Amino acid sequence: MSDEYAKRAQQARELLAWSSPAAARAMRAREREAARPRRTVEEGRWAWIDWRVRQSIEEQPRLVETSPSAPEVEVEDEQAERRRVSLARARMRARAYRQNDKS
Repeated sequence: MSDEYAKRAQQARELLAWSSPAAARAMRAREREAARPRRTVEEGRWAWIDWRVRQSIEEQPRLVETSPSAPEVEVEDEQAERRRVSLARARMRARAYRQNDKS
């Protein structure tokens, strides 16, 4: 069965390469890449890479630092405070009106 499958796959590749120049170029590039000798990496290098990764993870801070919050600006002007409260109430009324309008 695998011989039959390999034969059919080869026929399909040949047909595709014949019908499309781009596919033929891609197949040739893939064959060259497959034939190229691979670089072997010894186990010691992987151990060193794992050790560096663990070390960099341990160096990272555990907690997120935040900047202190900005001090609240005290309102000295009573008129400005009343305007701020009036604006907040108007926003609340508008929000309530929109919610009632949707219902």
